[in-house]
Amino acid sequence: MINKRFHHMHQWRQRVIISNMKKTVAVFILFSALFAINAAGMSEYTPMITVQPSNLQAEETKAQARSISQILYSLGNLYSYLDNNFLYDIDTESIETGLITAMIDSLGDQYSYYIPPESALDFEENTEGEYVGIGTYLTKMNPAHADPDDPESWMVIIASPFPGGPADRAGLRPRDMISAINGENVASMTATEASDMMKGHIGDDITLTVHRGSAVFDITLQPEVVTTPSTVSGMLTDDIGYIAIYTFSLTTGTSFINDIEKLLSAGAEKLIIDLRNNGGGTVQSALEIADLFLSSGEMLETKYKPASGRSETIIYADQDILIPEDIPLLLIVNGGTASSSEILTGALKDNGRAIVLGSQTFGKGISQEIRPYRGGFIQITTGHFYTPSGNDIHEVGITPDILVEEPEYTDEEMEAFEAFMEEDRFSSYIEEYPEYTKENIENFAKENNSSGVPEDLLRILIRNEYLYTMDYDERPVADIWFDPYITAALEDMDESIPSET
Repeated sequence: MINKRFHHMHQWRQRVIISNMKKTVAVFILFSALFAINAAGMSEYTPMITVQPSNLQAEETKAQARSISQILYSLGNLYSYLDNNFLYDIDTESIETGLITAMIDSLGDQYSYYIPPESALDFEENTEGEYVGIGTYLTKMNPAHADPDDPESWMVIIASPFPGGPADRAGLRPRDMISAINGENVASMTATEASDMMKGHIGDDITLTVHRGSAVFDITLQPEVVTTPSTVSGMLTDDIGYIAIYTFSLTTGTSFINDIEKLLSAGAEKLIIDLRNNGGGTVQSALEIADLFLSSGEMLETKYKPASGRSETIIYADQDILIPEDIPLLLIVNGGTASSSEILTGALKDNGRAIVLGSQTFGKGISQEIRPYRGGFIQITTGHFYTPSGNDIHEVGITPDILVEEPEYTDEEMEAFEAFMEEDRFSSYIEEYPEYTKENIENFAKENNSSGVPEDLLRILIRNEYLYTMDYDERPVADIWFDPYITAALEDMDESIPSET
């Protein structure tokens, strides 16, 4: 059975490059994601490695230990002074949280941070469940690394709105930046705190101050019960199956296999995997999916700091495959494709198993570990990974085989968009033309072309409104009419695009 094989798939062959060391270190949870709230899953990929420090390393470790001992001794003296002389009561839990946070923040790494106990539950939120919110994945840098002159370092960044959700219907797009939630500046907020403010309760108004290019505008949304899907799939044509992977959680591999089984049973002879705006997740899930397509070959190489005691590891594909090698495979990527998504892309591209179409990927070639600590979690960067061809993609990304550029809009067009969104032209139009058809979408764009909003954006806006009027199960899995990535993918597979569905 497929699922039985999948259950054991994590037991890949590893070639561990042994050094002259012998100290055993437990590797905790390997996690390779941009911190995307509602998209974070924990991996069980926990290899054990054996190392032994050299004499030079041992001397360096002793010197460092002496320095740390002096610091801790000094801090102890400081606390004793405060305890004896500070007029008011001291909150020791607050001191502990502050010290831990400061230690991790001092590393100067945007991907390393401390999640205190009060935020742990949100951090562990199951991405397969339901919650009340506006329906979007978001990212935000640690406030400790905020640069007032760099908006991306302190604003909330929309990674991907859920299809048909409140954020999607309101026109929020990947890479939109949010400076305020209900008038409160987000600069000092953590990603978890910002996410909490954007959840709210059914019927509440949540007003976001959105930055898109030089345009700044407010959008007011109402939270709804939304799902946080891991994958979505369906047939685009009679013989092309499509799977969009939104994030990599512990259940993504199982979900992907279920999708594949359905598509193959439906007659899929070609496959498209959409990884756009997938900021990552568990490394294990990405490797599990890559392994379904590969009968041999390297999938991932990871290097660690020598003093950590961890040897370089190379992960190879299992011999068994689920998807026949004669089924053409195409991956769609863009600037939001990052981390574990790039691991999957690199594994399939470098082994010649897939064609990659889209725009340059994000370029996150480092991985993090998460370990429980004092009721919360600590995440730190520990590994630097390379694609099977030995490419270092960090801060570079992966170049697609077929380039499709992201649409760009001028400041004037964004200002027109802001004004257009303040009007409600959608409801009356859908009431007059209730059918979701290509003709009705085109007609809306033509009727409103004097608004100054680009017609391609008008099509997307009215398309989203139509989708919301449909039951979730009735919605098309992808836009084969107006999505330039999808249309380019179909053209590459020599398929004509149906005028209606």
